Amino acid sequence: MPLDLQLLRLLLAFCSGWLVVAVVTTVADTFGTGRAGFAGGLPSTGPVSLLFIGWSQSTAAAVQAAVGFPLGFSVTFAFLLCYALPRRGGFGGRMTVALSIWFVLAAIVALSGFDDFALSVGISVLMALGVYAALRMAGIKEAPHAPTRFNFRQVVWRGTLGGCVVAGVVLLSLSAGPLVGGVFAATPAIWTSSLYVTSRAHGVEFSRSLAKSFIMVGMLTIVPFGFAVRYLLMDFGVWWGILLAYVAISPMAWLAWRLTPSRRASMVMSEPGRASPISNGASQT
Repeated sequence: MPLDLQLLRLLLAFCSGWLVVAVVTTVADTFGTGRAGFAGGLPSTGPVSLLFIGWSQSTAAAVQAAVGFPLGFSVTFAFLLCYALPRRGGFGGRMTVALSIWFVLAAIVALSGFDDFALSVGISVLMALGVYAALRMAGIKEAPHAPTRFNFRQVVWRGTLGGCVVAGVVLLSLSAGPLVGGVFAATPAIWTSSLYVTSRAHGVEFSRSLAKSFIMVGMLTIVPFGFAVRYLLMDFGVWWGILLAYVAISPMAWLAWRLTPSRRASMVMSEPGRASPISNGASQT
């Protein structure tokens, strides 16, 4: 890939990561983890990776990468399970274990040369259903909004962290082939950054709830997107194929929106030394 395209891909990856993480974490503060899961569970960095594979190589390469896209998210769903399932432990320990397991499984899938698209979709669906069922059985519930003082600097810091993580992942995957790129297009960079920020701001239990919401929305939107984009890329090319894939999953996105609860907070700036009043009868802490 020419150097100018590499730099452009890194820039767009940073911008997409900045935007999604800033939105997810701010929505979590304002509406709770249900709506935040919707914002972060929609396809975002994966389509950007497929776009650049098709742009810099060929449509055929993007189609090949799309074969590994659903299976890559199967591994990413396992990452969320490993993070959220343990009842005890801080952020550092559970994230280290989750990322280690994700990396090992993703490397195995990437190096195996797996190219059965139907089986890839089937495994992705079963994994998503199994992980979501396990998190429901664990008793993880959607967390309501948390009292938060909003400021522009906070939003910029959160977004910058997410953008750096996503751009770093893209940089590491630039030299990979299209099939490997498709697997690593499912890298949980957005989710890792969002879980880190919400854990720091509101605690591990809040971030566990967010992980569950990511699973539900991803199951309803990312898996169908991976199925649709593979065939649409072949018929309509990279740009129109990805756009039409988003259109194709819009009914599932609407369903995910309906299933994610909203518990809105009043966004007020508190004066120094005074607590911010919180609406809906929530107690001040």
